[in-house]
Amino acid sequence: MKVALFFTYGISVDDWNNTGLISREIAIYERMHLKNGYEFNFITYGDENDLNKINAKGIKVYPIYTRMKYSKNRYVRVVKSLAIPFIFRDVLRESSILKTNQLKGSWVAILSKIIFKKSLIIRTGYDALKWSKFENRGMVHTFFITLLTKASLSLSDQYNVTTLSDKEFLSKKFNVQDKIKVRPNYINQKIFNDFNKERIDELLFVGRLEEQKNIRFLIDEYKYHQLPKLHIIGEGFYKDELQYEITQNNLNINLIGKVPNQDLPNFYNKYKFFILSSKYEGNPKTLLEAMSSGSVVIGSSVEGIDTIIENNHNGFLINSQKGDLESIFKLIDNGQVDLTAMKQNAINYINQNHSLENLTKMELMDYDRLLSIKG
Repeated sequence: MKVALFFTYGISVDDWNNTGLISREIAIYERMHLKNGYEFNFITYGDENDLNKINAKGIKVYPIYTRMKYSKNRYVRVVKSLAIPFIFRDVLRESSILKTNQLKGSWVAILSKIIFKKSLIIRTGYDALKWSKFENRGMVHTFFITLLTKASLSLSDQYNVTTLSDKEFLSKKFNVQDKIKVRPNYINQKIFNDFNKERIDELLFVGRLEEQKNIRFLIDEYKYHQLPKLHIIGEGFYKDELQYEITQNNLNINLIGKVPNQDLPNFYNKYKFFILSSKYEGNPKTLLEAMSSGSVVIGSSVEGIDTIIENNHNGFLINSQKGDLESIFKLIDNGQVDLTAMKQNAINYINQNHSLENLTKMELMDYDRLLSIKG
């Protein structure tokens, strides 16, 4: 059986490669091929550069710009995307199930479902409608995201979200229940595990250097408090400002830059603590990876984090207010918390809720159910 996976609109395998995400993104598909022999057709927004980036059995890559001409005009590109189902009709006809990687671009999958009468799973890693409001994207953007969400919920056979809060939000807003399934992000525990090595009593942050990640909070904490050294992996809008602040204020921060996902376990296992002080999250993979690797995690008490971290049980929750990090390390220095138990509780949480093995089984059951309904 073959499954067609539509990449997020505008994203290519080359993008995955440049951000070091290929191994993480394809792990579940490799696993399903190994377990059940399923084959996957990746329809990407790349060109010839996509063709040699994935060397995994059971996966074939079909970049759209090998069959249509790329336009520099973004509006023309959106219109041209409507032709994808026709240009790739050979690929879609042989696929039994259609699936998206995110909501963005789901119109291509919906159109393909209508034309070829295939079962469709819309997968979302975060709820774009809620994030549109978090980010104050404006009425026009929110209007179109609302329409796309409504159409995707209506026309898909299954709509996957990563958190219960996303399901409850969408169920209430659009009066849809059974079609929405909670499918959290998975962690490959063979890669992200505790090496049982002695660690440095320092902090690690992994993520995009953007407003959402609340980089300003970290800068201010290190300006006004004596804290263990912070190592930052990532790039983004705030990179130059962060480097300026580090230099100007002699902050105890080391900006590492970009690191491939497969190399992150070495960093998680090098430093004892991990921090994610975001303003909001979906189901953050870096936090889950850090927990799986045995890091003592610190996270902001916001949606997407406070449902993962149970304060003083499998990590620490903070309000991202001045002095919060200093307070956490005073507790630790005074021996008021059992870090060994906290670390094991975090690993147990990943075992129970985010293992690649369990989520692979869940996805395979989803496929079987949809195929049986299709009959």
